[in-house]
Amino acid sequence: MLITALFWGLAVIKFPPVIAAVAPKQLVHLYGVSPDDKTMLTLLQHRAVLLGMVGAGCAVAAHAEAFRWPALWAASISIVTFLVLCAVQRQFNGPLRKIAIMDAIGVPLVIALFLILPS
Repeated sequence: MLITALFWGLAVIKFPPVIAAVAPKQLVHLYGVSPDDKTMLTLLQHRAVLLGMVGAGCAVAAHAEAFRWPALWAASISIVTFLVLCAVQRQFNGPLRKIAIMDAIGVPLVIALFLILPS
């Protein structure tokens, strides 16, 4: 039950950006990029799809044991790399702040899953 809840928590954190893949105006608001920068919007739409895949994987892992370790690794890599990149670039302010906060909320979830998932 706890494992299911933790994976659903990760899914809730990772899946919402997929909306931005089909609504570029959301990308402008979410990331503070210019709507005229089509290259950046395309890259961010792609990022949104990839995050949606991680979120969907976590949702599946909540109920299917075979998906748990791969989904946990995918979510962990996604969360940690974003937070490290924000730290290196000193980007914990502005539009990326909300995303960093959501990923920071995911850190204890992934730690708990690493501690309680059976090998």
